[in-house]
Amino acid sequence: KKLKRYGINVKNTEKINKITQHPTDKNRPTMKVAVVTGTARTAGIGHAICSTLLSKGLAVIGFDSLPIESSSPLPIQYPDRFRSRTCRVDSDPINLRNNLLSALEELGEKNVSVVVNNAGISSPFMPDEEEAAVDDTAGNGNRNKEKELLRLQRRLDQYDDYIRNNLRSAFMVSEVCKPFFPPPIIQEVHRSGNNNSNPSAKPTTIHRPMASIIHISSTRAHSSEFGPPHAQEGYASAKSGMIGLTHSQGQALAGRARVNVILPG
Repeated sequence: KKLKRYGINVKNTEKINKITQHPTDKNRPTMKVAVVTGTARTAGIGHAICSTLLSKGLAVIGFDSLPIESSSPLPIQYPDRFRSRTCRVDSDPINLRNNLLSALEELGEKNVSVVVNNAGISSPFMPDEEEAAVDDTAGNGNRNKEKELLRLQRRLDQYDDYIRNNLRSAFMVSEVCKPFFPPPIIQEVHRSGNNNSNPSAKPTTIHRPMASIIHISSTRAHSSEFGPPHAQEGYASAKSGMIGLTHSQGQALAGRARVNVILPG
């Protein structure tokens, strides 16, 4: 129906699919596998996404830099379809790939059909004593230059934390999972009018992607909220960057994966 809406008529779809489908289609796993990041907290968005995907029949591999909370019911409720891995998703791609491979092997699968990049931070870590030292100033309104430089360095470090945890992680996980995407389904279609005006016109080959990437951004990508001076610029920059990443990946992975972004808030 969607193809006809755009003036595309599929002829002998069943026969064409049988002839033109990717040679490995018959070996496709019957169970789709989703990779979700930022899944440790049972009250978090990532954990809720895992629960929803599992309830729909998918197998899920959850990644987080922290172990999944013991209160999570997912390992007990879905022992055959849920795997949790504790590793960073913003650095060491080799370790991430190895963890992905081991989880796929345990599930008995070889492809990743869905990637949900949810991992991120909303406030950077700063020890209380360091924050107090940064905020301290000399008397009579004269700021200590060394402390001002320290404040600047802290802000830059915090900005980098936001970009690494929220944006770099989304790109890295997508790149690590990309080789595991299932091959697209290949179809030959005739656009309406072509076979009437020119019966010998060659059909158009369409690659239907079988993988999907979903980035979890935020409404702060468009409109930041008032908060601590160190807590807004980096977060808004990273979440805005996820929108640009979605556009560029949509072009780069056309025919292999659909790429979308969601802005909760």
